[in-house]
Amino acid sequence: MSKADEMFEKLGYENIINEMCLCEYRKYFNLKGARHIIFAIDKTVSVCEENNKTLAVNRDYFTMQELQAINEKCKELGWIE
Repeated sequence: MSKADEMFEKLGYENIINEMCLCEYRKYFNLKGARHIIFAIDKTVSVCEENNKTLAVNRDYFTMQELQAINEKCKELGWIE
């Protein structure tokens, strides 16, 4: 398990196998569905909210801990130094 995977796991996220992207993390919330953080092949990061099994890109903020985990994953992917 990578350092970023451990950071996301500590925040309550699980690593999802998704062939459409490099990696994806998902966290479930009570009564609210799930939040996804997706690292795409084109070197973009998306934050999506899941409602009734549908993803909608409508989140535009991260917690500081999420941002640290995202930065660590970008380093591991070789996107930044």
